[in-house]
Amino acid sequence: MVTVSILAGCTAPQKERTVIPDKRAGPNLVIYFAEDSHTRRIARTIAQTSGGELFDLQDETPLPDVLEYETFFVGTSLKNREIPTAFGDFLSRTDFMDAKVIPFWSSREPVPPSEEVNQAMERRIQGARFLPGGGFELGRRVKTKDLQECARVWTETALEELGLRRAAGGDQTEDTVKLFAAAYPGRFSDPVFQNGDWTLAMDGVRWYYAQGRFLPEEDAQRPEAFRPQFLYRYTPEPPVDPTEPSPWQGMANALLSRRPAASASLYRPRISPGAERSPLFESIWQARTKAEAFSHQQWIRFLGWQVQVHQDIVAPLGRVEDRIHALAEQDEEIQEWMKKLHSITGWNWRNVAGSENRSFHAYGVAVDLLMKAQRGMETYWQWTAAKGVDWRSVPMEKRQNPPVPVIRAFEEQGFIWGGRWSRFDTMHFEYHPELLILGTGRGDTRP
Repeated sequence: MVTVSILAGCTAPQKERTVIPDKRAGPNLVIYFAEDSHTRRIARTIAQTSGGELFDLQDETPLPDVLEYETFFVGTSLKNREIPTAFGDFLSRTDFMDAKVIPFWSSREPVPPSEEVNQAMERRIQGARFLPGGGFELGRRVKTKDLQECARVWTETALEELGLRRAAGGDQTEDTVKLFAAAYPGRFSDPVFQNGDWTLAMDGVRWYYAQGRFLPEEDAQRPEAFRPQFLYRYTPEPPVDPTEPSPWQGMANALLSRRPAASASLYRPRISPGAERSPLFESIWQARTKAEAFSHQQWIRFLGWQVQVHQDIVAPLGRVEDRIHALAEQDEEIQEWMKKLHSITGWNWRNVAGSENRSFHAYGVAVDLLMKAQRGMETYWQWTAAKGVDWRSVPMEKRQNPPVPVIRAFEEQGFIWGGRWSRFDTMHFEYHPELLILGTGRGDTRP
């Protein structure tokens, strides 16, 4: 959001605005801590303009139930250019329960850059969908009517911003962008809402989530030319000990909406004939060409086999291996499974069999752990079909599945298992941390 500084003699912007109130946002509450009358007037104007209720933190009445509100305007007067201790204490002990919070502040002294105050507020605000706010820098003789007019325009700008975010996909879009930022922290910047859409930056390029497609800025205006981003709910193996937390649960709770109204069903998107493949994963793994992909591959030893994989998954694969060896010391089934391994393969520049989609083997972030053939057991649906067997009728007990603790060891490090797919591939693991976060936070619905 563009911040507004209020100086002495300020005149509100004259250009007409199309205000799009966020009708889905629900009731608003304006919470303020005022050590001067100007902050109080700003808070009252925000409440009047947004149709919200007003709550003075210096009042002795208890704070209303935050679950009754969807959007909070939270503000204070700065003291010595810093957030007052009492206001900071309030923020640190209040959980806004996934609501939207828009901060504001006022000061008669020159204030730090708005970005710094925004960051200071965001560090203190708990459990919220934080929207960058704005500051009111007051002159000595600022007129009340000018102050109120500027506060009104600032509030209308905030409502317009909420409306734009809703039009761009609302919580589902925000969730998805934050999901990828958290899943690939070494590749993406923090999410930013700009030009009417949620965006991420990678390698100096701004990516937009344009109608369900992650696209660089130059392609974001023609999303119909690309296939939609495909996400689905992958349900990881539950822990043996129910009290053991999933390694993805905390991240899922922090990123994904806990409110039923904000959760959206995921679906298999329709693909337009002739649409181009999404360039997202090719860019994440720097694998737009075979030569570029090869330059990021590294030979490692994994479970006794030489395997070539992408350099960025060497560390998580190492943790998987350590976990499997530790489990094998106490589990004879895992020991026998390791002895029956026939091969382990990684990087292979190719498409998915029978598809125009690039295989994750082409990026070097998938591994196949092939077992020695066992009569009556099936590994891969296409191999089963080639034998004239109806692959859809093969029960789980007739598939060459790795031991459950091995599957969980991979999932704990961000790998999904192909044995959970309807077109099963029980030897296959590929690095998809965003699906682990999504599946952990959204319930047990499988694709």
